[in-house]
Amino acid sequence: PGMRFLWSSQPCSMSVQISPDGNVAIIHKAGTINVKERVAIDTGTYFGVLWGGDGSYPTVSSSNCGSCEVHESTCVCPAIAVTSAVFDGSQGMPTMNELVSQLHIGAPDPNSFDGTYSLCTAPMCLNNADYNVFSTTAVSNDASIADAFDDQTIFEVNGLFLSNTASIVDIGDGYTFRNPPMYNSPIDQTQRDALYETDAILQHYVDHPNTAPFISTKLIQHLVTSNPSPRYVKVVADAFRTGTYTSGGYTFGKGNYGDMEACVAAILLDREARSSTLDDDAISGRAREPLLKVMHMMRSMELSTESGAKREVDMIYLTSRGLGQESFNAPSVFSFFLSEYQPVGPALNKGVVAPETQLFDAPKLISFMNGLFSLPAFGLTDCQWWQGFGSDRARYWITDYPDGGYFDCGSAEAEQPGVPLRLRWKPPSWGGETNVNNAPPSQIIDEVDLLLTGGRLHPSNKAIMEQVYNSANSGINPDSKSLKAVISHFAATPEFHITNNLMNSRVTTTATRPTPDISTPPNPAPVTDYRAIVYLYMDGAMDSYSALVPMNCYLNQQYVSVRGDIAIKSGLLPIDASTSDQPCDDFGLHPSLSNIHSLYNDGDASFIANVGPLIKTMDKYEFEAGSKPQPMALFAHNTQTQITQTVFAQDASAGGVLGRIGDSINNREGSDVFDAYSISGTPKVLEGAPSVSKPADVLSGSGVADFIPKAGTFEANIEALSENVVTSIYGETFSVSMTNAIYRTRLLDEVIGNVTLDEDSCFTNAGTDLADQFEQVARIIKSRDGLEAKRDVFYVSIGGFDTHSDNGPVLTNLLSQIDDSISCFASEMKSQGVWSNVTVISASEFGRTLTSNGLGTDHAWGGNHFIAGGSVAGGRIHGQYPDDLTEDGILNIGRGRLIPTTSWEGVWKGIAEWFGVETQDMDKVLPNLQNFATNIFNAADLFE
Repeated sequence: PGMRFLWSSQPCSMSVQISPDGNVAIIHKAGTINVKERVAIDTGTYFGVLWGGDGSYPTVSSSNCGSCEVHESTCVCPAIAVTSAVFDGSQGMPTMNELVSQLHIGAPDPNSFDGTYSLCTAPMCLNNADYNVFSTTAVSNDASIADAFDDQTIFEVNGLFLSNTASIVDIGDGYTFRNPPMYNSPIDQTQRDALYETDAILQHYVDHPNTAPFISTKLIQHLVTSNPSPRYVKVVADAFRTGTYTSGGYTFGKGNYGDMEACVAAILLDREARSSTLDDDAISGRAREPLLKVMHMMRSMELSTESGAKREVDMIYLTSRGLGQESFNAPSVFSFFLSEYQPVGPALNKGVVAPETQLFDAPKLISFMNGLFSLPAFGLTDCQWWQGFGSDRARYWITDYPDGGYFDCGSAEAEQPGVPLRLRWKPPSWGGETNVNNAPPSQIIDEVDLLLTGGRLHPSNKAIMEQVYNSANSGINPDSKSLKAVISHFAATPEFHITNNLMNSRVTTTATRPTPDISTPPNPAPVTDYRAIVYLYMDGAMDSYSALVPMNCYLNQQYVSVRGDIAIKSGLLPIDASTSDQPCDDFGLHPSLSNIHSLYNDGDASFIANVGPLIKTMDKYEFEAGSKPQPMALFAHNTQTQITQTVFAQDASAGGVLGRIGDSINNREGSDVFDAYSISGTPKVLEGAPSVSKPADVLSGSGVADFIPKAGTFEANIEALSENVVTSIYGETFSVSMTNAIYRTRLLDEVIGNVTLDEDSCFTNAGTDLADQFEQVARIIKSRDGLEAKRDVFYVSIGGFDTHSDNGPVLTNLLSQIDDSISCFASEMKSQGVWSNVTVISASEFGRTLTSNGLGTDHAWGGNHFIAGGSVAGGRIHGQYPDDLTEDGILNIGRGRLIPTTSWEGVWKGIAEWFGVETQDMDKVLPNLQNFATNIFNAADLFE
């Protein structure tokens, strides 16, 4: 029906209602007339404002609201908006920074006023190239420059028009705040105004001072070097801002903000991109991402059809095949690897990043080698158990037409005609399809080197390549066999995976990398005093206030009211918390957590309420005042993932908490009794000191990664190509990762390769990636005697929890997967007789808002998690569940973002003690532990 407006003889006024934390709601008063809820007292919409002066505002507790009206815990104050000119010309022309920092109100295009405005043409205006000044009084000389500045003046800055005005809201007693921008009327919202507001905020992000250097840094990292100098970033950012870049007499770009021609030219033509001297620098350049390496191989080695006809290259399912990267299939908004990733080793030691090396784990490296050894031999196919880069359809002679026939892998390897897509490059030195010129191997390898590694192949690896070429040069089609072998081996060189020189050209000697010891005793003695921690990470931020819900008390009414459409009102699985000192005696678990519910009731699982990263305990008033240190980049997935896994909230670059626990155990024992395993990538939580603990083994949900026969034949050569210690941090990271992958794969394959589980069918029937991960954990634990393991830690993960657009179904599915996996795992551990030796702990980067965004929930802070195991003191809720879920709650910093009441240090102290960390080492394992006096749990609190 639309809004209804009326004239009234009753007095109308506008006030503001100020909450205890300084947020403001607009209040309309019209005598006895009822006003809309959005502008009525106690039902208005609160928003943050920038308070003037020292940032103080009236409160009931500090000033009894001064001259304002006290209304329960809030102050209601009359509001008057005062508008004035910001710049008056008395100080000359304002700087660009002054304009951007002090003008906050937009203006129409002055040309739309039909001659009302004139462009200032005084020399002071014309000499200023950063902005234009429009005024209602024509100004053409410097003597009258002050006439150009009043509250009607409009500035044009980068195509944006800004009014020379400041609007301040005065509420009396000296309290003021900046009048906030408002596109939608609080009483008459329209879609048009919502679209305007969306456009404005997007434009704000685009024009933000951080945008140009941020985008420039990311582009430089992807195109040239992972660690650009500040000078390099500034050059590219300036090109982004101005839209032009000049080099060698040529100018690039059309002068528009964000011009990619100018930006890319600045990146590629800068001296840091083109200096050959920097190729020797250890941190210059970068590691290369897998998909680009595959495409590089295909293009350089001329993947094409026999007839030259064009045929679509079908590059799908690459993630499923273990490559770690696939077009249009990134696992999260942070892509396939983190831009701030620091691998353990020279990169971490030098304090620099190597983002792409996050994909240098054993399954991905071995899958890459399998694919690149398959490609020259079989063409783009799925030959040798789906290890090629092509799908099964790639073997059809006619695209997408199976009835037209297809070639088999044997004929492809024998080089029979008909393989649609094959590498068809031949060395120019051959002089034909075969080596009719009898070109020497060194010349042929130089030609391959130029195309695949930019002429950077180290002499020691070139010698290996010559041996590979000569060894393969026999039998039928000897020249082709030799070339295929060399091309495959180039994919295994560290040089192919990096962009700088493997060795500094001034280094004339090389050292050989120590060979890892993978020997195992023939008849190992049973391991005693075994302990294992399984770290279950819920990537994306789990909505844990849907996992643990208050019941049968006042808090449930608050929960239903605050959560709205995302509240779970039925089907909750009741648990007894009467012995846990919580605000309610009864809680409910999400309906999907039936097995965890049983573990809780059986005394094998407990919950930790409202846990999260902290440096010191605080309430919302201390948070708003900034009086206590806060974790870095709150609500940001990437940083909070690092902080949650390091348990060192002021330093996201610190090692992982499980890694530090392992270091402590190894130092205490004086030997390597600690092993770390990831079944899902290379997480921060497992990182320890390289000189104390060996790197974590990385497996996949399908188990130990193996070379296919085509690659396995040359395993010794692959190992030899990475045997030298090198100067490039990226090359050294690759070589260490490749060497460890080979040796640890041999060990793990020997020990756990044929292990069967009593609950194999349970894991199989669960049919999820998480169940597969837990199955591999169970297999390793069953092999503990052969691996001589006394202390194991494992990382498993499940993603998809960033539920901005989910009000229930996605979370239900994900929690079901967790519940099924935990059930199978617990049953298997009981069957093995080690359930009391194992602890499972869940974690996520942060919780989610209590309030709905209309479709789902957003980023928050504290959350609820569980621990499970046979020795866990189950059937209770540790920590402190918030006793007020409303906006007035002492922990609520807005929209149901709750400050944690328990730090992660409080949980890990008890788990570390149970695992064997001694008291004198606890401060090294948990550096912030001494900052907390409450909710710190000992092993006796968490375990029986």
